[in-house]
Amino acid sequence: MSLFKVLLLGLLIPANLTKFALAKNADVSVTGLTSAPALQAEPRELNVIGSTLAPEEIDRAVLNRLMQEIAHQPDRAASVLGLRRETLQDVFISISNARNFINDNEIANLRAMCEAWDNSLLEGDARIEEALEAYKNRRQLTLDFIQKFYRLVVADIESILIEPEQLSFGRYMDDRRRRMASAGNVYSSVIVENVRSGAASINFHCRDNRPPAGAQ
Repeated sequence: MSLFKVLLLGLLIPANLTKFALAKNADVSVTGLTSAPALQAEPRELNVIGSTLAPEEIDRAVLNRLMQEIAHQPDRAASVLGLRRETLQDVFISISNARNFINDNEIANLRAMCEAWDNSLLEGDARIEEALEAYKNRRQLTLDFIQKFYRLVVADIESILIEPEQLSFGRYMDDRRRRMASAGNVYSSVIVENVRSGAASINFHCRDNRPPAGAQ
């Protein structure tokens, strides 16, 4: 069993597996582990609203970009990373496996928002804020899991590198992380910016007899 699998089992079992499988607001879609809760009220078809990159997603973004570089410019990637071609292939496989294993589920985040809206006993702005808070909490669970998961991916890659390659790979990751941060890749969803935009999102995504006051 690879170091990655051992570390991953340590992350998921037993406490976190129970958490992600049973918690009402678990929001990471991992094959075979979780499913999104159904809405009690009949919803409209949920459309994903795009967002910028969250800080917790930086390692995933850096590694996915690296995978593309390896696929399209393997010689350049090997030179930049200071890796042998056979090692580069192993790095590609590790990133590809990670990418296929996990995905964030924006639809589940929206369902959590609509469920909170439908079940709320509040009125007006307070009801809107309650629904937006449910969205933010559910998405944060996703982001926290993604961050922990990709730390394990980085550790798995480092485990197959010899010491000079580890240093080179570490410098590459630090440089790309800084570039991502400097580019302003901070998560800010249009859904949760304020009550007015939140009301419009709720009005679009959620169905209920009481329209959000801020949407009128």
